[in-house]
Formats: sequence, structure tokens, C-alpha cells
Amino acid sequence: MTVAAYGIADAEAQVEKELTRLWPEAVVRVDEISREGPSRIVEEFEVRYTVEGVAEVQVRQPGEAAAAAFRQLRERFEPSRYAGTAWEEVRR
Repeated sequence: MTVAAYGIADAEAQVEKELTRLWPEAVVRVDEISREGPSRIVEEFEVRYTVEGVAEVQVRQPGEAAAAAFRQLRERFEPSRYAGTAWEEVRR
């Protein structure tokens, strides 16, 4: 995702703050930041991030849990600029 910011630290802080606001129980990690375009006062940065958490859902059949969790997360992130976040199930 592209973020307009005053520097790398600002871009990282924006992403962490916004994602934490969307899902407070999750762990947010900025994996990579790179500059996009020429150097200016406000620059564009390409930011890659990971959000890890447990989405608790109630379903009738255990096989429906992953789909219900993904649906819940998409709905939670939809009104934000993070609507395009790709989700994957991780079993531990």
C-alpha cells in the first residue's frame, strides 16, 4: 500500500496506528518500507505489513469458521484504505 508521509518513521507510525485502531486486539507489524518517487517534503512510501490476531466467530458448523472470520475481517477493514488487505488462515 502507498502511504504519504513526512518520512519512513511517519509512514510506519501511520500504518501501525490505523491498523491498530481497526483491530485493537491484533499484532501489527510493518515488514518493509520503500520510497516511491522523488524526494519531497511529503513523500510516498510503499508499505508492506502483517496483521496477526484471532477472529472469534460463532458458526453452526466448524467448517464455516474460516469463511465467517474472513467475512468479519473484510467488513471491519472495508471502510478504510486497508480494504484490500489479503487474509490467510494460519493454524497453530
